[in-house]
Amino acid sequence: MFKRLMKMPVPVLPTFVGTLTLSNVYGGMGYVWFRYLIMAVATVVVIAYILKIALYTRVCINEYGQTVPSSLYAGLTMCLMILGSFYYEKGLGFGKFIWLVAVIFHVVHIVIFTYRNVISGRNIETTLPSWFVTYNGIMVSCVTGGAMNMNWMLRIITVYGIIVYLVLIPVIIVRLLRVPIKPAVYHTMPIVLAPCSLCVVSLLNTFESPNRILLIFLYLCVVISLLFIIFKLPDFFSFPFAPGFAGLTFPMAIGLVASNKMAAFFEAAGESGRAYACTQLAGFQLFLTSMLIGYVLLNFFRLLIGSKPRAF
Repeated sequence: MFKRLMKMPVPVLPTFVGTLTLSNVYGGMGYVWFRYLIMAVATVVVIAYILKIALYTRVCINEYGQTVPSSLYAGLTMCLMILGSFYYEKGLGFGKFIWLVAVIFHVVHIVIFTYRNVISGRNIETTLPSWFVTYNGIMVSCVTGGAMNMNWMLRIITVYGIIVYLVLIPVIIVRLLRVPIKPAVYHTMPIVLAPCSLCVVSLLNTFESPNRILLIFLYLCVVISLLFIIFKLPDFFSFPFAPGFAGLTFPMAIGLVASNKMAAFFEAAGESGRAYACTQLAGFQLFLTSMLIGYVLLNFFRLLIGSKPRAF
């Protein structure tokens, strides 16, 4: 058991960020038992990873010293933000403490990651969409923190996240076009859907009257990124399963939330046609997201019990 704990892959963390996000969507549809189950499983996974950090610190330091795994470690704080919000919603006061500590640790992680990969030295090979997990992952606090009575902080994070996305996305696009992406990190590409989706959801959650042009532009980025992932799906599934498939989870889940939020925005503005279009798109996203997250979870479970996963 301890050997499996030591080998617990970092991508499990962002996978459960996606699973938790999807469970919130299903909870909003009335499937609360499913949501509670996922919250319970994710709590166990997070505790297990904290134990891994405590018991196998040197292993985790080695992982954290590598750019891609380091960027994915942000999934731990993102999970804690969602779980903390859930606990607080259920009347458990410590949930707000967990949520706030997760935000603080995420800020520290951003500073460390920036120093190592931007200030100290830059490597185009490791400049990948996984960077968005670190830089925009903190915006999960804006998705989940409505009840925390800290809207001033959430607005600052929203503005920061939008600026970071607008600055970083051209760099990532140019890098993907000009520098071949290695098989080991091929599945980081779907992550491009996550930051723009987080920007849309955060903007709608933290500002009563968001800039319409900016909002529609960001949602257009969501749609383009989603189409890119759909177009690349045959390539993604041409590989045998590996933990890197986690790149298909949270981006799809938060993209679904963004479409639902845009549908509500257009409906409130009296634009029923656009609201209907976003709702129908969300239906396709719900199916595809459930399928992809289910596939990744199933194969992680097979790795856990020692059965070798296979690609489609």
